[in-house]
Amino acid sequence: MDERSRVMTAACVGAVIGGVLGWLYLTGSGRAVRDQIEPRLDRYLDVVGRAQVTGENAKTAIIEGHRLLTRIIAMRESALVNREEETST
Repeated sequence: MDERSRVMTAACVGAVIGGVLGWLYLTGSGRAVRDQIEPRLDRYLDVVGRAQVTGENAKTAIIEGHRLLTRIIAMRESALVNREEETST
């Protein structure tokens, strides 16, 4: 797609979005649609927010688990090295 086509596409998309927003905020029927959409949108955003928090908690748990596993492996390797040194002397 050349530059001119991209500009025309962006202008058309912007005009459509502007028209829809104007209708939603400047007309009575748009207000009625907004009244129906807003509670659903609020619930959706609440679910998305909770999912984000859950994802962050999962990330924290994974990082902590990895840290502990790395520490356990290092301790085990250290114990094995110490045991080998004790048996070789």
